Amino acid sequence: MKSKLLTRITATLILTFSISLSAQEVPVQHSEIPAAAKEFLNEHFKSPFHHAIKDVESRKISYEVVLEDNTEIEFTESGKWKEVDGKRKGIPTTFIQKQTLDYIQKTYPNEAIIKFQTKQRGYEAELSNGLELLFDAQGTFTRLD
Repeated sequence: MKSKLLTRITATLILTFSISLSAQEVPVQHSEIPAAAKEFLNEHFKSPFHHAIKDVESRKISYEVVLEDNTEIEFTESGKWKEVDGKRKGIPTTFIQKQTLDYIQKTYPNEAIIKFQTKQRGYEAELSNGLELLFDAQGTFTRLD
């Protein structure tokens, strides 16, 4: 009897703890996203702001901004960009390191960059032909993914 009760209490506590650690997504206004994120959007994107979501997961906060052309940009809590996803269409490239951009344009002149994201040790670019290219932190091509 005590064993069953203890098992139920333990299961309830685990479930409650798991739910509290799961991601919480909250819609936010343009004015609520970090200043650095607003500057990045104003400098590199022409499409107007549509909506934003604040994502709280295991004490980490990030922001996902969606523009009217459906481009999604993910930012850290401080407003540093993490990922730009054009949803299968080309994205602006003015924020990409020159060395990286030069390599892509020279090697794949007919392809658009449709997604660009930070990785642990550099960057990943997804092209319109489906190729995924990895670059180090200095922007040097390292390999296909």
